[in-house]
Amino acid sequence: MLRIDRNNRSFSLLETPKLADVSITERYDLQECIANSPDAFCKEIGQNLFLLGKEVEPSETVSDRIDLLAVDKEGTCVIIELKRGSHKLHLFQAISYAGMIAKWTSDDLLQLLSPDRQEALEGFMDVELEEVNRKQRIILVAEAFDYALLVGAEWLSEQFGVDITCCRIAVARDETTNAEYLVCSNVFPAPELAQQAIPRRRKIDVTATKWADWEAAMAGIPNAAIVSFFKQELAQNRESYLAKRILRYRIAGKRRWFLAAHRQNVYGWQQGRFSDDVKFWQQGLSQPDNVKPVKNGECLRFFLSTDGDFRYFHQAATKNLLAVIWTDGSQTDEADEAEAEEQS
Repeated sequence: MLRIDRNNRSFSLLETPKLADVSITERYDLQECIANSPDAFCKEIGQNLFLLGKEVEPSETVSDRIDLLAVDKEGTCVIIELKRGSHKLHLFQAISYAGMIAKWTSDDLLQLLSPDRQEALEGFMDVELEEVNRKQRIILVAEAFDYALLVGAEWLSEQFGVDITCCRIAVARDETTNAEYLVCSNVFPAPELAQQAIPRRRKIDVTATKWADWEAAMAGIPNAAIVSFFKQELAQNRESYLAKRILRYRIAGKRRWFLAAHRQNVYGWQQGRFSDDVKFWQQGLSQPDNVKPVKNGECLRFFLSTDGDFRYFHQAATKNLLAVIWTDGSQTDEADEAEAEEQS
């Protein structure tokens, strides 16, 4: 990095010591700085991410931790691994973490966040909460990268569509002020080629669902009220989508609600609004504080978990609300879900 001297119209080099030389560690300095100012760091490396946590345990069977775990606006989980200096196993470590995280449900990830942070995440993403962790990608941050690592990253990217970014960092210090700066530059993919590289990546077929049928899908849910309600609705030929454990409800042909089954509760989404709808749902559901307007107030979200919740919802969606006047937002999540189906 060069210091600009406007008076003399000249440049002078800033000191660029190694991180180790200025006692900057991976965990207690670099990781903490990023965790405390994620927006600034992500903007510097050209990313738009929501930080889920630091030192995240990817599996109970390993003692290692993910340095930083984040999610992008499309719900893709981002594994960020930091190295002072360089390390040949940097990429392998991140890949193993991505494989472990890929087995997590969206509920597992949401448990890393407080209710307020979950709401903030919902406002950040362009997709619904149940879309979190459909895919994973990797960001490697280091002072230097071994040639073998970069070749491996290129091969995984080109041949298998694995999204990998390698960001080189360095410290610069101004001797006159003792101010320190972190210099970041993406070395893979090459910034000028990044936009061209995206269309060339192989599209991965992820149409297969993890459940062979609804019986298998329900087997992984410990909440008996959820299982009973979904089986009841499916027996009545309720419109459904197995890949995401979703039930859909329509009025006059237009989808007004979908319910997505998680392990302990059901995530409900209402498309469009009607008069006093927040009050209507709050007075009948066991979690009234979780009834929230979303998508700039155009839709609602809520949670169902008890037999009483499901009875109230069913009565409302199939009888009580058939004649209400709806106010539809400028955007419809019919298209959002169609796109999600194509990607899932």
